[in-house]
Amino acid sequence: MFVSLFSISMYADIYTRSILDIDSFGFNVFNYRILWIGFSLSWILLILLLIYFVPREKRVKVFSIVNVFMAALLFSQVCYVQQLGKFMIVSDLFLAGEGLQYIKSIFLNLNFGMIFTVLFSVFCIVVLNVLDYRLQKSNQRAIQKRSMLAIGILIFLIFGFRLISYGMLGHNVEDNNWQENYNPKNIYNNFTNPNSAMFVSGFYEYHVRAIFKYIYNLVTLDRAAMRANIDQYNAIYGTTRADNEYTGVLKDKNVIFIMMESIDSWIVDEETMPTLKYLMNTGLNFTNRYSPFFNGGQTINSEFALNTGMYAISDKDTIYDIDDVDYSHSLASILKNHGYKVNSFHANSGYFYNRINFHKRLGYENHYSAYDLQKEGKLNKHKNYFLDSEFIEDDTLYEYFTGNDKYLSFMTTYSAHLDYTLENKVFKSINPKVDKRRYSEEEFVYRTLARDTDNFLNILLEKLEDEGKLDDVVLVLASDHYSYGYSDIDYVAQKKETINDRKDLQKTPFVIWSKDLQHQDIDTILDTADILPTLFNLLGVEYDPKYYMGEDVFSNNHDDFVWFSDGTYIKSKECLLSNEAILTKINYNISKNKAILLTNYYGK
Repeated sequence: MFVSLFSISMYADIYTRSILDIDSFGFNVFNYRILWIGFSLSWILLILLLIYFVPREKRVKVFSIVNVFMAALLFSQVCYVQQLGKFMIVSDLFLAGEGLQYIKSIFLNLNFGMIFTVLFSVFCIVVLNVLDYRLQKSNQRAIQKRSMLAIGILIFLIFGFRLISYGMLGHNVEDNNWQENYNPKNIYNNFTNPNSAMFVSGFYEYHVRAIFKYIYNLVTLDRAAMRANIDQYNAIYGTTRADNEYTGVLKDKNVIFIMMESIDSWIVDEETMPTLKYLMNTGLNFTNRYSPFFNGGQTINSEFALNTGMYAISDKDTIYDIDDVDYSHSLASILKNHGYKVNSFHANSGYFYNRINFHKRLGYENHYSAYDLQKEGKLNKHKNYFLDSEFIEDDTLYEYFTGNDKYLSFMTTYSAHLDYTLENKVFKSINPKVDKRRYSEEEFVYRTLARDTDNFLNILLEKLEDEGKLDDVVLVLASDHYSYGYSDIDYVAQKKETINDRKDLQKTPFVIWSKDLQHQDIDTILDTADILPTLFNLLGVEYDPKYYMGEDVFSNNHDDFVWFSDGTYIKSKECLLSNEAILTKINYNISKNKAILLTNYYGK
């Protein structure tokens, strides 16, 4: 029993080390390297102690159930990390309903070590059941005589290992100090970075503490302290907006904002995405944009950031179900106040990610779901609107999409969604224009799906041009995330000419195009939250920079680094801030972002 449980915790630690840069965290020292052992041993011995109190004839069966659950939990966590780059926390479970339809994708990156550990654990269960069957009852009395001593030793060891582990965590550092994200005691207490929390806690402590912190945060939420934190942040980093050479160059243009599902930079070429390539070569092409993942699904995380200039948070509800936050400074709300008709579009059901309600809270007048409209008999029942090209070719949807008044249309495309197999239902509806002989089956499917998204862009441009409306339109094109659904991430990293690192892989396309814009490749480093204030500046729309986590790329206040949910960052060569100053600001960023949403700071 001990060996089986310990093998699970040992592999969890090995795996955590493989995805965490322990050198940059300063974790590569003796007392930090064995933290997981103390916490894990205390929980393993506690489980064995509780099993000891189960009637003898049922012990192995009860343990087998516990062991299978732990092995399944390890399997789930590793698959989740393989896809999204971070361990699950309690609030991630609220996304399970949306994720089930893509459950096949979790098997794309199965980890050999995890499979071996799970199989070894199953082997231990089988051995236990065989031994239990053969066990003679002749030693039962002797065992009972030793039971009190065994219980006493177990209890002593349980508390001893926990005290040792607590001691090795060290001491807290001051809140909002740059060292907070790198200090084991702060990481353990705050529990805001799942990967480093797994490192300092170990497999069993992590899950127990995740549940505890979830409940604790619900009960002890201090809104007054959080609001004070925001005020403190704004006093330190608050900025005033100043005009620059790009201010108002797109004033009063109609805005078509396309969030491109799974369109990664390595497939943007003349064969697969000629239209997007053309737009990059003739518009403002932001070559150094990152799409960091914070919480929720990666798509909805980026969708939220593009619309609010903030990032999703972990809470009792997912970001799209939180209904007590004021979004009067969102993309839709601000443009609506400037006379725009504002609508959003997607092929999938409006109840997926609760977009039908969530987008109205974001300020949109309508959310048009092709799936729902088709079910209501308002669209052709024979068409597959999950193809982006079919979506924009439909006259009814196109009329909703453009209209005659000044408008903002925000669309999340669908075609390039995983999984990339011949069984993909969208792929089956496409007549491929990509040369199958040049690629593996998976890459051929992925490129074919992406080509349909490109066809969407081409059809849209042609329709606008034919109607004489293209001169009055600005296209904003931003990918939601890199191609994490691709099975061979090492291959993706190779194609992107980078290392297989979750931060570096997040560099994705972002283009702003209008017929009268002069082409420019802009290599300023930026992230998804920077896009909204950048667009506002180009449109000449007044906004308060303190209401957003992002900053206008063309502003003198842009800080030339991108930050990630684990407190790490990538900075440009032009960044003048010290590492300590960057880490301190990241701490404030994470704190402010969460506080705004949990306290409805900008609410009326």
